[in-house]
Amino acid sequence: MSILPDDSHLSSSYQVDAENAAEMARLTRQSYMLTEHLGLFPASLDLSKKRAFLDIGCGPGEWAFAVAEQFPTSTVTGIDISSLMIRYARFSAEIHQRSNTQFEVMDARQPLAFPDASFDVINARFITGFQSTTTWPVLLNECFRLLRPGGIICSTEFEDLGISTSPSLTQYNHLLIQAARAAGQCFTLQGDHYGITAVQEQLLRDARFEEIKQDAHALNFSAGMPAHNTMYDNFNTFLKLLQPFLVRSGFITQQELDRLYEQTVEEMQSNTFCAIAYFQRVWGEKPGS
Repeated sequence: MSILPDDSHLSSSYQVDAENAAEMARLTRQSYMLTEHLGLFPASLDLSKKRAFLDIGCGPGEWAFAVAEQFPTSTVTGIDISSLMIRYARFSAEIHQRSNTQFEVMDARQPLAFPDASFDVINARFITGFQSTTTWPVLLNECFRLLRPGGIICSTEFEDLGISTSPSLTQYNHLLIQAARAAGQCFTLQGDHYGITAVQEQLLRDARFEEIKQDAHALNFSAGMPAHNTMYDNFNTFLKLLQPFLVRSGFITQQELDRLYEQTVEEMQSNTFCAIAYFQRVWGEKPGS
Protein backbone atom coordinates (compact mmCIF):
# COMPACT_ATOMS: atom_id res chain seq x y z
CA MET A 1 0.00 0.00 0.00
CA SER A 2 1.31 3.45 -0.92
CA ILE A 3 2.08 5.85 1.91
CA LEU A 4 1.41 8.80 -0.38
CA PRO A 5 -1.44 10.90 1.02
CA ASP A 6 -4.35 12.44 -0.77
CA ASP A 7 -3.48 15.95 0.35
CA SER A 8 -5.63 17.94 -2.06
CA HIS A 9 -7.42 19.38 1.01
CA LEU A 10 -4.25 20.96 2.37
CA SER A 11 -3.00 24.51 2.05
CA SER A 12 -0.14 24.80 -0.44
CA SER A 13 2.18 25.77 2.44
CA TYR A 14 1.70 22.41 4.16
CA GLN A 15 4.51 20.14 3.06
CA VAL A 16 3.20 16.83 4.42
CA ASP A 17 -0.29 15.50 5.19
CA ALA A 18 -0.47 15.59 8.98
CA GLU A 19 -3.32 13.07 8.99
CA ASN A 20 -1.12 10.35 7.48
CA ALA A 21 -0.31 7.41 9.78
CA ALA A 22 3.15 7.00 8.24
CA GLU A 23 3.91 10.61 9.13
CA MET A 24 2.81 10.00 12.72
CA ALA A 25 5.21 7.05 13.02
CA ARG A 26 8.00 9.07 11.41
CA LEU A 27 7.49 12.00 13.78
CA THR A 28 7.66 9.67 16.77
CA ARG A 29 11.00 8.23 15.65
CA GLN A 30 12.34 11.67 14.78
CA SER A 31 11.30 13.12 18.13
CA TYR A 32 13.03 10.36 20.08
CA MET A 33 16.18 10.92 18.03
CA LEU A 34 16.12 14.69 18.60
CA THR A 35 15.51 14.33 22.32
CA GLU A 36 18.39 11.88 22.58
CA HIS A 37 20.67 14.20 20.61
CA LEU A 38 19.61 17.60 21.99
CA GLY A 39 17.95 16.85 25.29
CA LEU A 40 14.57 18.30 26.21
CA PHE A 41 15.93 21.76 27.03
CA PRO A 42 19.21 23.67 26.99
CA ALA A 43 21.28 22.46 29.94
CA SER A 44 21.70 26.00 31.28
CA LEU A 45 17.97 26.49 31.92
CA ASP A 46 16.63 25.98 35.43
CA LEU A 47 12.99 25.00 34.94
CA SER A 48 12.44 23.48 38.38
CA LYS A 49 9.91 26.16 39.32
CA LYS A 50 8.03 26.12 36.02
CA ARG A 51 4.57 24.62 36.22
CA ALA A 52 2.90 24.95 32.83
CA PHE A 53 4.48 23.84 29.53
CA LEU A 54 3.17 24.18 25.96
CA ASP A 55 4.46 22.17 22.99
CA ILE A 56 3.58 23.68 19.58
CA GLY A 57 3.23 21.10 16.82
CA CYS A 58 3.36 18.29 19.36
CA GLY A 59 2.67 15.45 16.93
CA PRO A 60 2.07 12.14 18.76
CA GLY A 61 3.33 13.69 22.01
CA GLU A 62 6.82 12.24 22.62
CA TRP A 63 8.33 15.52 23.88
CA ALA A 64 5.28 16.32 26.00
CA PHE A 65 5.34 12.90 27.68
CA ALA A 66 9.06 13.15 28.39
CA VAL A 67 8.60 16.58 30.01
CA ALA A 68 5.58 15.34 31.98
CA GLU A 69 7.71 12.53 33.37
CA GLN A 70 10.58 14.85 34.29
CA PHE A 71 8.23 17.41 35.89
CA PRO A 72 5.41 15.30 37.39
CA THR A 73 3.87 18.20 39.33
CA SER A 74 3.61 20.35 36.19
CA THR A 75 1.03 20.39 33.40
CA VAL A 76 2.14 19.82 29.82
CA THR A 77 -0.15 20.84 26.95
CA GLY A 78 0.42 19.81 23.36
CA ILE A 79 -1.25 21.32 20.31
CA ASP A 80 -1.26 20.07 16.74
CA ILE A 81 -3.38 20.66 13.65
CA SER A 82 -3.71 16.89 13.14
CA SER A 83 -6.72 15.24 14.76
CA LEU A 84 -5.00 11.87 14.17
CA MET A 85 -1.94 12.95 16.16
CA ILE A 86 -4.04 14.37 18.99
CA ARG A 87 -6.24 11.26 19.23
CA TYR A 88 -3.13 9.11 19.45
CA ALA A 89 -1.51 11.38 22.06
CA ARG A 90 -4.67 11.32 24.20
CA PHE A 91 -4.85 7.53 23.90
CA SER A 92 -1.18 7.22 24.93
CA ALA A 93 -1.76 9.56 27.88
CA GLU A 94 -4.63 7.38 29.07
CA ILE A 95 -2.74 4.10 28.60
CA HIS A 96 0.38 5.37 30.38
CA GLN A 97 -1.62 7.31 32.98
CA ARG A 98 -0.03 10.67 32.18
CA SER A 99 -2.71 12.70 33.94
CA ASN A 100 -0.56 15.85 33.85
CA THR A 101 -0.76 16.07 30.04
CA GLN A 102 -3.47 17.41 27.78
CA PHE A 103 -3.69 17.65 24.01
CA GLU A 104 -5.76 19.92 21.78
CA VAL A 105 -6.33 20.21 18.04
CA MET A 106 -5.19 23.71 17.12
CA ASP A 107 -3.68 25.48 14.09
CA ALA A 108 -0.47 27.24 15.13
CA ARG A 109 -0.84 29.60 12.17
CA GLN A 110 -3.93 31.09 13.81
CA PRO A 111 -4.52 32.81 17.18
CA LEU A 112 -4.20 30.19 19.93
CA ALA A 113 -7.23 29.54 22.12
CA PHE A 114 -5.57 30.09 25.52
CA PRO A 115 -5.88 33.03 27.94
CA ASP A 116 -3.01 35.48 28.40
CA ALA A 117 -0.17 34.34 30.68
CA SER A 118 -1.19 30.66 30.60
CA PHE A 119 2.29 29.08 30.40
CA ASP A 120 5.77 29.20 31.89
CA VAL A 121 7.57 27.46 29.01
CA ILE A 122 6.73 27.17 25.29
CA ASN A 123 8.56 24.72 23.05
CA ALA A 124 8.51 24.74 19.23
CA ARG A 125 10.68 22.17 17.49
CA PHE A 126 10.96 21.82 13.69
CA ILE A 127 7.89 23.88 12.78
CA THR A 128 9.43 25.48 9.67
CA GLY A 129 7.54 22.94 7.55
CA PHE A 130 4.21 24.62 8.28
CA GLN A 131 5.17 28.22 9.03
CA SER A 132 5.77 31.02 6.54
CA THR A 133 7.78 34.21 6.72
CA THR A 134 4.55 36.07 7.57
CA THR A 135 3.17 33.62 10.16
CA TRP A 136 6.41 33.26 12.14
CA PRO A 137 6.19 36.78 13.69
CA VAL A 138 2.48 36.30 14.41
CA LEU A 139 3.12 33.02 16.22
CA LEU A 140 5.98 34.43 18.29
CA ASN A 141 3.84 37.36 19.35
CA GLU A 142 1.18 34.85 20.40
CA CYS A 143 3.82 33.03 22.43
CA PHE A 144 4.77 36.29 24.13
CA ARG A 145 1.10 36.82 25.02
CA LEU A 146 0.71 33.29 26.38
CA LEU A 147 3.82 33.32 28.55
CA ARG A 148 3.85 34.56 32.10
CA PRO A 149 6.48 37.16 33.03
CA GLY A 150 9.80 35.35 33.28
CA GLY A 151 8.51 32.62 30.96
CA ILE A 152 10.78 30.89 28.44
CA ILE A 153 10.34 30.22 24.72
CA CYS A 154 12.59 27.64 23.06
CA SER A 155 12.76 27.31 19.27
CA THR A 156 14.70 24.52 17.52
CA GLU A 157 15.03 24.54 13.73
CA PHE A 158 16.87 23.06 10.77
CA GLU A 159 18.00 24.64 7.51
CA ASP A 160 17.77 21.85 4.95
CA LEU A 161 18.01 18.08 4.48
CA GLY A 162 21.67 18.15 5.46
CA ILE A 163 24.94 18.21 3.55
CA SER A 164 25.77 14.91 1.90
CA THR A 165 27.76 13.12 -0.77
CA SER A 166 24.52 11.90 -2.38
CA PRO A 167 23.77 13.80 -5.62
CA SER A 168 20.15 12.68 -5.48
CA LEU A 169 19.57 13.77 -1.87
CA THR A 170 21.21 17.10 -2.75
CA GLN A 171 18.79 17.47 -5.66
CA TYR A 172 15.85 16.54 -3.41
CA ASN A 173 16.91 19.29 -1.03
CA HIS A 174 17.15 21.76 -3.91
CA LEU A 175 13.59 20.93 -4.97
CA LEU A 176 12.29 21.18 -1.40
CA ILE A 177 13.77 24.65 -0.87
CA GLN A 178 12.51 25.80 -4.28
CA ALA A 179 9.00 24.64 -3.42
CA ALA A 180 9.18 26.08 0.09
CA ARG A 181 10.37 29.43 -1.25
CA ALA A 182 7.47 29.50 -3.72
CA ALA A 183 5.12 28.81 -0.79
CA GLY A 184 6.54 31.76 1.17
CA GLN A 185 8.43 29.66 3.73
CA CYS A 186 12.01 30.81 3.09
CA PHE A 187 13.82 33.79 4.51
CA THR A 188 16.44 33.43 1.77
CA LEU A 189 15.99 34.78 -1.76
CA GLN A 190 18.46 32.34 -3.30
CA GLY A 191 20.32 29.16 -2.40
CA ASP A 192 19.25 25.85 -0.91
CA HIS A 193 18.49 26.86 2.68
CA TYR A 194 15.34 28.05 4.46
CA GLY A 195 17.24 30.84 6.19
CA ILE A 196 15.32 30.32 9.44
CA THR A 197 18.42 29.80 11.59
CA ALA A 198 19.82 33.13 10.36
CA VAL A 199 16.74 35.00 11.60
CA GLN A 200 15.66 32.98 14.67
CA GLU A 201 17.36 35.32 17.12
CA GLN A 202 16.00 38.42 15.41
CA LEU A 203 12.48 36.98 15.28
CA LEU A 204 12.53 36.45 19.06
CA ARG A 205 13.96 39.91 19.60
CA ASP A 206 11.26 41.46 17.40
CA ALA A 207 8.66 39.63 19.50
CA ARG A 208 10.09 41.46 22.59
CA PHE A 209 11.88 38.49 24.17
CA GLU A 210 15.06 39.22 26.12
CA GLU A 211 18.11 37.30 27.43
CA ILE A 212 18.25 35.48 24.09
CA LYS A 213 20.76 32.67 23.75
CA GLN A 214 21.48 30.07 21.09
CA ASP A 215 23.41 26.89 20.49
CA ALA A 216 24.14 24.77 17.44
CA HIS A 217 24.24 21.00 17.04
CA ALA A 218 25.57 18.68 14.36
CA LEU A 219 24.23 15.20 13.61
CA ASN A 220 26.49 12.94 11.55
CA PHE A 221 24.32 10.38 9.76
CA SER A 222 26.95 8.92 7.45
CA ALA A 223 26.97 5.19 6.74
CA GLY A 224 28.15 3.34 9.82
CA MET A 225 27.34 6.16 12.24
CA PRO A 226 24.80 5.59 15.06
CA ALA A 227 22.27 7.99 13.53
CA HIS A 228 22.42 6.57 10.02
CA ASN A 229 19.69 3.94 10.28
CA THR A 230 17.29 6.30 12.03
CA MET A 231 17.87 9.07 9.50
CA TYR A 232 17.63 6.62 6.61
CA ASP A 233 14.24 5.44 7.88
CA ASN A 234 13.23 9.06 8.46
CA PHE A 235 14.09 10.13 4.92
CA ASN A 236 12.69 6.95 3.41
CA THR A 237 9.27 8.04 4.66
CA PHE A 238 9.62 11.83 4.61
CA LEU A 239 10.86 12.08 1.03
CA LYS A 240 7.91 10.00 -0.13
CA LEU A 241 5.40 12.06 1.83
CA LEU A 242 6.92 15.25 0.41
CA GLN A 243 6.16 14.23 -3.15
CA PRO A 244 2.68 15.81 -3.51
CA PHE A 245 4.06 19.13 -2.22
CA LEU A 246 6.96 19.02 -4.66
CA VAL A 247 4.87 17.99 -7.66
CA ARG A 248 2.25 20.61 -6.80
CA SER A 249 4.98 23.26 -6.91
CA GLY A 250 5.49 22.55 -10.61
CA PHE A 251 9.28 22.12 -10.39
CA ILE A 252 9.21 18.37 -11.14
CA THR A 253 6.86 15.72 -12.46
CA GLN A 254 5.74 12.67 -10.51
CA GLN A 255 7.58 10.36 -12.90
CA GLU A 256 10.83 12.31 -12.49
CA LEU A 257 10.38 12.39 -8.72
CA ASP A 258 9.80 8.64 -8.53
CA ARG A 259 13.16 8.07 -10.21
CA LEU A 260 14.89 10.61 -7.98
CA TYR A 261 13.42 8.99 -4.87
CA GLU A 262 14.70 5.53 -5.82
CA GLN A 263 18.16 6.94 -6.56
CA THR A 264 18.23 8.79 -3.23
CA VAL A 265 17.28 5.75 -1.21
CA GLU A 266 19.90 3.68 -3.03
CA GLU A 267 22.66 6.27 -2.52
CA MET A 268 21.87 6.60 1.19
CA GLN A 269 22.43 2.84 1.58
CA SER A 270 25.90 3.01 0.07
CA ASN A 271 28.83 2.20 2.36
CA THR A 272 30.50 5.41 1.16
CA PHE A 273 27.53 7.68 1.96
CA CYS A 274 28.54 10.65 4.13
CA ALA A 275 26.18 13.27 5.54
CA ILE A 276 25.73 15.74 8.36
CA ALA A 277 22.76 17.83 9.51
CA TYR A 278 22.86 21.03 11.54
CA PHE A 279 20.24 22.27 13.99
CA GLN A 280 20.00 25.49 15.95
CA ARG A 281 18.20 26.09 19.22
CA VAL A 282 17.35 29.64 20.30
CA TRP A 283 15.65 30.56 23.57
CA GLY A 284 14.58 33.74 25.24
CA GLU A 285 12.67 35.11 28.20
CA LYS A 286 9.59 37.27 28.56
CA PRO A 287 10.58 40.29 30.67
CA GLY A 288 9.32 40.49 34.23
CA SER A 289 9.41 38.21 37.24
